[in-house]
Amino acid sequence: MKYSYNWLKEYVPKLPEPKKLVELLTMRAFEVEGVEVVGKDTVLEIKVLFNRAFDCLSHIGMAREIAAIGDYRLRTTDYRPREDKSLKIKDFLSIDVQDKKLCPRYSARVVVDVKISESPRWMQDRLVACGLRPINNIVDITNYVMLEIGQPMHAFDLDKCDANNTNRHANDANKKTIVVRRAERGEKITILDGGEYNLNENVLVIADEAEPLAIAGIKGGKKAEIGIDTKA
Repeated sequence: MKYSYNWLKEYVPKLPEPKKLVELLTMRAFEVEGVEVVGKDTVLEIKVLFNRAFDCLSHIGMAREIAAIGDYRLRTTDYRPREDKSLKIKDFLSIDVQDKKLCPRYSARVVVDVKISESPRWMQDRLVACGLRPINNIVDITNYVMLEIGQPMHAFDLDKCDANNTNRHANDANKKTIVVRRAERGEKITILDGGEYNLNENVLVIADEAEPLAIAGIKGGKKAEIGIDTKA
């Protein structure tokens, strides 16, 4: 994985210079496969072992490792989302996990009154340094959070998700459901880059009540793609 030196330094203020950091990591933690100067940043490509992927495939995870092996102070941030308590997610969305062995837990939030725009330059620079292409503010935020804390995320356009209202009350007509299930044999999905995939029952998908929206943890689908007209 590619790590931004400037980003790591936010968590470890006394982070050693890149050359010494490479030596520290190579001798006491992970092999550094490459070092590259990108603009005003330095990017380290670090080979994280499989047994450490869960806690080190993120900037804060790698910063925690560096702080531990180098005896440096770790600076962390307490994140608290700003929520409108008058709105309830249950009025917009429900979650139906049909295969709890493959997906024990699925979390979601609804964001309303969205305005699509470019991400701030500093965020774009960090994404580019880590090998990702900036798209728009919403997509970039999900990728940024993944790089920061290691939690894969995906954003769907709520208005593009289909609702099956056959058995719903009239006041639930606009409520959507995210379904986590195995794909059905013969189902297809068109992904974000335009490619089409044939699915089978061995593939876990994130779906609405009509069809797959994403191949779980791998590829997002075109149907509910975030675009310039996205509002929620």
